Order: sequence, then structure tokens, then C-alpha cells
Amino acid sequence: MLELLQANAPIVSAAASIGTLCIWAVYLQIFVGGHRRQIKPMLVINHGEGRALNAHCLVTNMSKDPVHIQSVVAKVLAGGKTYSAYITDAEDIRRSGVDTGWQRMTRQGPLQAGTMADMGTFDCIIEYAEASALDAGEHFSEKLNEAAEAIEITILGIYGSEDLLIGATRKFELARSHTGTGIRASEALTRQITRRHERKRLLKELNEQL
Repeated sequence: MLELLQANAPIVSAAASIGTLCIWAVYLQIFVGGHRRQIKPMLVINHGEGRALNAHCLVTNMSKDPVHIQSVVAKVLAGGKTYSAYITDAEDIRRSGVDTGWQRMTRQGPLQAGTMADMGTFDCIIEYAEASALDAGEHFSEKLNEAAEAIEITILGIYGSEDLLIGATRKFELARSHTGTGIRASEALTRQITRRHERKRLLKELNEQL
């Protein structure tokens, strides 16, 4: 056996080197994958304080580092149409009279890792979208919060050295019954906007709103 190994020493050495290289390649892949998961941005959009329309839309930063919220977009689906509004300036929160410090003036600003921000109640956000649509010349036969079928919230932000906006979006469906209108998320998780072309499109849309 020893003579066989000595005779095939170059082959055995090469096989051992290849095996070692494969093991290191696996370790490197695990390390890089773990590092990417650790540094990638992640925002969670949810509802709190109940499931009625007066529930609050909450955004939590689950990233490793702070995220600067740049813009908040609400899309209300009703009657086959979509009514969009940038709700960053927090007009609905100011109208509510609730004193929330600087967040009473704007939804922009830094969100530290592991912290949560209140985007306002869903009914106020829908009213905001309705007011924006009326300003744009739309006409409604009934209040938008009575006709709305779903609302989609999109958060746009700046994270670390990313050269494009980061984003997250989640859709909530409205269900009506004799007890009132309730909301529920249409998906279990918040969708992270990671595709480059999608981020470029959002940046272009945001630039058009400036």
C-alpha cells in the first residue's frame, strides 16, 4: 500500500490540493453569503394597534445600520384604478393633532437599526391619497376610504454606501363586514426592493416629484 502511494504521490498530492481548495471555496461561499445577509438592508412594514382602518402603519429597520427614510409612497386601489400619493410631508399627521416631535412635520429622517417609526393611521393615509387625487382633478362618487380595496405602502431610503435608493413594499387588503372595515396583509413578509432596474425606476419617479 505504501509503495502504491509512493508511486502515485504526485496524483495523491494533486487530489489533496484540489480537495483542500474545494473545502476553502465552500467556507468562502458561506462567509460571503453570511456577510451579504448581514449588511443588506431590510425594512419591515406592518400594522399595529388593531386591524381596523385606524390601525397604525409601522416601519421597522431590521438592517445592521441606520436607514435614512427618503420618501413614503401610498397607492390606494379602488374601482379598478390606482391613486398614488407621496405622503412624506406628513400632512395627515399634522391634521390629526398628535404631537410626535419632528415626525409631526415629515416622515423623512434616520431610522436607527432595530427601531420603529409610525407612518400614521391607514385611514389618514387614504384621506391623504384622496386629497392628492382631488388636487389632480379626480372626482369621487363616494369617499375613497369607503371604496378602497387595498393599500400598498412603499418605503424608499438611503443605506450605507448603496449607490441607489433601497426600498421595501407591502400591500394590505381591506375587508368590509357589518362590524366595520378591517385590514390584513396580502403577503406574510415585506417585499424588499432589490432589483437594480426597479430601484432605478423608483429613483426616476422620485426625481419627477421634486
